[in-house]
Amino acid sequence: MFAKLAATVAMLGGVAWVSVMMLVGPASPPLLAAVLEPIIIATERAGAVHLVVRMLGRDGEDFSFVNLDGEMMKVEGWIEWPRMPGAPGRARVEKHDRMRQFDGAETVVYFPGRNEAYRFEASGVNLELFWPGAWVRYIQNFPTPGVEVVSHDESAGRGRLLLRERGADTSPLEPTFLGSFDRETEIEWDLKTNLLLGLKRWVYDDGERRLFSELVSIDYLDALPADTFELELPNDVRWGGVKPASIELLDLGPKEVADRLFDASRRGDREGLELLCPSPAMIEWLMDDQNRPTEIYYIGEPFRTGEYAGVYVPYKIRFGSEVREHNLALRNDNPESRWVFDGGI
Repeated sequence: MFAKLAATVAMLGGVAWVSVMMLVGPASPPLLAAVLEPIIIATERAGAVHLVVRMLGRDGEDFSFVNLDGEMMKVEGWIEWPRMPGAPGRARVEKHDRMRQFDGAETVVYFPGRNEAYRFEASGVNLELFWPGAWVRYIQNFPTPGVEVVSHDESAGRGRLLLRERGADTSPLEPTFLGSFDRETEIEWDLKTNLLLGLKRWVYDDGERRLFSELVSIDYLDALPADTFELELPNDVRWGGVKPASIELLDLGPKEVADRLFDASRRGDREGLELLCPSPAMIEWLMDDQNRPTEIYYIGEPFRTGEYAGVYVPYKIRFGSEVREHNLALRNDNPESRWVFDGGI
């Protein structure tokens, strides 16, 4: 197997230099494959990586949220590639307000600011986010429409490839996550080892090019220390999650769930909120007298947009002295397969 891989690297290495002048313009899958395959092979030979990334994120949001008004924040990851076919691998990724860990058996997400955690059954690692080989393979698999090779250079021992791609349409909402922005991605690799050394992503906002993320450092390792994935949470951590519900709730659509959620908050019905909202911290907020809805003007029709896995439900509600018009985010990709709160308040 390794002899075959070595032969492939040697063969594709010759092609890469021929394609330097050709690989500019609309992305050609054969040329992208030729240039990127040696990088994928070399990078995925590592058993594990430890990396540090700077991202233009926001507190309380996931790792792919783009905060154009914020500052760069540090994200650190430890990724261990599966040792055998069918094995799940392990991963730990964290920023100061969020930690996500998969130890090979289950995923735990912890929010230190609100001392809240969630536990999920899981069968693998989210490779596209933090495994370098997956970054390169994602670029290699780009479809031709909407993707353009801006520049390709191999000199001074380094290779660089810059691509531009269109974002997903999120209308009527403004783009908020990386996949919904028009963006550019640059990868940099060592021409001798073919190991990936750098990754930068820019997003376009009203014609302005903004740096969203950059790889600060990456260490290729054979394995990670065992205690990397030994998670210790506070004794008083609050565990959230979707609770089992009656058949009546299982049959509710997102508009009805949104209406019940706000009505339960208005009435101070904690039990009702616990069935519709997985977050203990959000339930506490909605139970506070100062935050409860005092008047529900309307609950609109649910709609989908962009790459979000759930739906958005428009609303106009008075919270105390403030009237808020926004979109409640609901999703049903949980063991109960029912609509529950995911954000938007």
